[in-house]
Amino acid sequence: MNHSLFSPSQAATVQVIRDEALKSASLERTVRLDVVLPPAFDPASHGLYPVLYMNDGQDLRRLRLKATLDALYQQQALRPFVLVAIHAGERIHEYGAAGRPDYLGRGNKAELYTDFVLEELLPYVQQKYHVTSDPDQSVFAGFSLGGLMAFDLVWRNPDAFTRAGVFSGSFWWRRKAFEDGYIDADRIMHSLVRSGRPHHNHRFWLQTGTLDETNDRNHNGIIDSIEDTLDLMADLIRQGIPDENIRYVEVAGGRHNQETWGRIMPDFLRWAFGRTAPQPADAWLPAGALPSKRNWGSAQRLNRQRRQAAKIAPQLAEAAVPAEPVLIKQPVSGEYPAYYENYLRHVPDSIDPVELLEKQGVHALALLGSLTDEQALLAYAPEKWTIKEMILHILDSERIFAYRALCIARGDQQSLPGFDENAYAPASEANTRPLADLLAEYAAVRASTVALYRSFAPHILDKVGLANDHPISVRALVHVVPGHEAHHLTILHERYLPLL
Repeated sequence: MNHSLFSPSQAATVQVIRDEALKSASLERTVRLDVVLPPAFDPASHGLYPVLYMNDGQDLRRLRLKATLDALYQQQALRPFVLVAIHAGERIHEYGAAGRPDYLGRGNKAELYTDFVLEELLPYVQQKYHVTSDPDQSVFAGFSLGGLMAFDLVWRNPDAFTRAGVFSGSFWWRRKAFEDGYIDADRIMHSLVRSGRPHHNHRFWLQTGTLDETNDRNHNGIIDSIEDTLDLMADLIRQGIPDENIRYVEVAGGRHNQETWGRIMPDFLRWAFGRTAPQPADAWLPAGALPSKRNWGSAQRLNRQRRQAAKIAPQLAEAAVPAEPVLIKQPVSGEYPAYYENYLRHVPDSIDPVELLEKQGVHALALLGSLTDEQALLAYAPEKWTIKEMILHILDSERIFAYRALCIARGDQQSLPGFDENAYAPASEANTRPLADLLAEYAAVRASTVALYRSFAPHILDKVGLANDHPISVRALVHVVPGHEAHHLTILHERYLPLL
């Protein structure tokens, strides 16, 4: 069944067709498509249309793609092409690298998705929508995990497509967890590029945002999403891809969401289907987008930051140096129950736990504030908490840990009660509350906890009391709160966000 989602109001507008006729044997489901036809589309014309295949087609409206295409066609900036937006199914399983699931088994159907694209989607679209089979006129694009899938399809199948567009690609995709001895060589796509051979016509458009995340696993000042992309670019060049065949766009203030990707979309579309080649001045880019005329390797970027820091250093040396705050040292064995080890390992020896708590608050509010209420109702698996429930669990736990620290700091020697987190979560009714309300509460609780913990004199940290019939020190409780939040933020990044 096909039906138009939009009716063209004038000659320079596109038409979006909902196509629900493609039944995939590989994926065992009907795959919904939104097919965007260019202005004055003519299926009887002599020439075949270039084509863009795009993962996560269900996000077409959120990307504002129709309005963007209408504007670019009215400016006569694009050659006419057909866009095939593929609605996602089991996204966390169907997207990834074909035959290479990650360390949690995610992406285990990426090979089936590849079969669907090559054996079912391409013949169907080429026959029905008058599009080319020329790989040099066929582009595949995607966002986040869908971007990883798009890159994998193009890298492995240059006989079908030679160009890929990747928005905030999940190039962190790895075969080993951090706690299991992860090294950068465990990144799956980087390994595939290093072991493969490029096609002479391969071309890649890669985008990141400076606020895609805040994780920095090697503490070198470059967030992981940017570093993973830069490292992949370096691998591509080492494999023989010319520098001019890679376009990298870094969006200052850009986030891991459809608003950022929609804002930078004109640059990608002009790169893929523009009537003119990319200009050195990069005049297409919106404010805040930072293209590289030469590819930025991670080492080059870090060295530039160090040089800038060196220029500032003499000025800082002349200024009065404030006294450094006292670092609250890690608790030692015997100051806490063994089951808190899983949280305490997230708090490095080199950082004050209260300072970490403040930084986590800024990161969490920025990250969670970019979500919609609908997205915050996501649970990554049946019977798991939604994002809203996880937020309120973090707050409930923080209140309880801080209360325990307060009681012990004041000399209370009774055994403080435990709590059942799995009973608290449904009773919180978090899913009935607006996300903005939860985040306002988060900010208030965090400010209160930081103020309490900052008030403790060094000798107070040594006090030990009982919680749930186990001895625990104030020092340990100060570390448990940021460690507990770090534990849940890791789960958020690894299990929730890839599904959005």
